[in-house]
Amino acid sequence: MIKISFVTVCYKTPNLIRQLLRGFESLNLPYSFEYLLVDNAAGDGTGDMVKQRYPWVKLMEMPRNVGFGAANNSAFEQAQGEYVMLINPDLTVFANEVEKLVAFADENPDVGLAGPRLLNPDLTLQRSFHRFPNVFIPLYRRTALGSTRFGKRAVDHYLMREADISQTQDVDGLYGSAILIRKRALEDIGHFDERFFMYFEDVDLCRRAWESGWRVVYAPVAEFVHYHQRESEVKRFWNLISNPTARTHVKSGIKYYLKYVGKKHPRESVRFLPKRLDRN
Repeated sequence: MIKISFVTVCYKTPNLIRQLLRGFESLNLPYSFEYLLVDNAAGDGTGDMVKQRYPWVKLMEMPRNVGFGAANNSAFEQAQGEYVMLINPDLTVFANEVEKLVAFADENPDVGLAGPRLLNPDLTLQRSFHRFPNVFIPLYRRTALGSTRFGKRAVDHYLMREADISQTQDVDGLYGSAILIRKRALEDIGHFDERFFMYFEDVDLCRRAWESGWRVVYAPVAEFVHYHQRESEVKRFWNLISNPTARTHVKSGIKYYLKYVGKKHPRESVRFLPKRLDRN
């Protein structure tokens, strides 16, 4: 039986993919796994490179750029593992770290999604978990509005800056750069909502996990290095016009807000059902 299905969606990141897969070859995981790589029609030679150098990877080549969520969904449909793990192209994974995160999930069968500690390349900590956002968070985080007093306060609250990042804890959401997902939880929750072309699909998935009675947990028992790109960042509000990635981020934020406006916070009413506890 396959223990874990790794899933990576790539778009014009051949060098990062080469580095990521080279690192995986040296992990020597103690259980069977599969690696599904979805090439989102980048046309940059990634597919050919993977076929030649990494034949153990299951390559899925999309006919067009279908978006992050839809591309992951294509891999979810084929994944055979007990766990599915999202791995961004800009991650570096070191020996024994995947095993630590899987062991944590094995020991906590009510956890549907678990996220590791993420480090910057200089080994400083990244904030990889958050509260559910309001409609203004994408603007605060991607424009100069975030430098205002009220913008900083809102972003600090969203990023849970008061939380102890060294402690395992239940959180509203995890960033999709590295998430271990229990396959049975994914079957309960459903796949990514493809209305989100990119951004907020991970927030939405975490919210639906809580609604379905599965815990979402930040688990710093394992550490990965994340070369965070932040392609949607803009310095001025009017720069949204020239930055399509930033516009996509804001649009997804609006879609998320409209989907959940007026609904109660799912963690306020969640009750963990006994059936969750025997789903190992």
